Amino acid sequence: MDIIDFNGQKITEGTTLKYIGTRTKGKADKICFMEDNTWIRLDSTGLYYRLDYLMVIEEENKRRTFKKSNKEKILQRLKQTSHKNYEISRDSDGPGVGGG
Repeated sequence: MDIIDFNGQKITEGTTLKYIGTRTKGKADKICFMEDNTWIRLDSTGLYYRLDYLMVIEEENKRRTFKKSNKEKILQRLKQTSHKNYEISRDSDGPGVGGG
C-alpha cells in the first residue's frame, strides 16, 4: 500500500514533510496505522501527525550562515570605503551653501 499526501506525492520513511497546521518540518521516521488513520512521526519533534495534515516538501539546502557582529560589519564597511578617493568640490553654489 502506497502512502501519499494530498498532493499525490509518495511518502516513505526518510521523506521530508511539513505539518500544515504549524509549519513544522521534519523527516518521517515512523509510519503507523491506527483507527482507520495513518499517523507519521516526525524526527524533529518526535510527535505523530495525521497523514491528512502533512505534505511532502523538497529538502532545502541548508547552508550555514554566520551572523556578523556589529563591530565586524563596521570594520567591513570601513575597508570598503577606505580605498576610495574622495574629491572635495570647490564650487560654492547649491543648497546649504552659506547657510547659517
